[in-house]
Amino acid sequence: MRLSQIFFKHNARSPQNPDKVPFKEVMPLKLRNRVAGGTTKTLEGKCLYEMSLVFACWKNSNFEPNKCHNEVQNFYGCYNRYMKDAALEKEFKKISVPSPDTKVFTKNQITYLLQKYPTV
Repeated sequence: MRLSQIFFKHNARSPQNPDKVPFKEVMPLKLRNRVAGGTTKTLEGKCLYEMSLVFACWKNSNFEPNKCHNEVQNFYGCYNRYMKDAALEKEFKKISVPSPDTKVFTKNQITYLLQKYPTV
């Protein structure tokens, strides 16, 4: 005798027998030939740390711009690197055919591969 029969004997919700529940296929059990992916927005790599250093320096120097020259230059350098990386990523997203050595795919590249090799 199972313990569940002891605990659930007085019209309580007992576990359902999986053999009595019929399977109804609502949608076909195969992958579609396209991907509807969104973007993942992260704050990493957007120069927040450098910006906080500039603000802290300005606060400590009573907002005199000449005393925080190094922090401002570091912030501008980070911003320029970020803009270059964003431009490269934008160009990478336009490419729909993935290269053989790619490890990270965009949604367009996954859609291309799924349409070329559909599921059976």
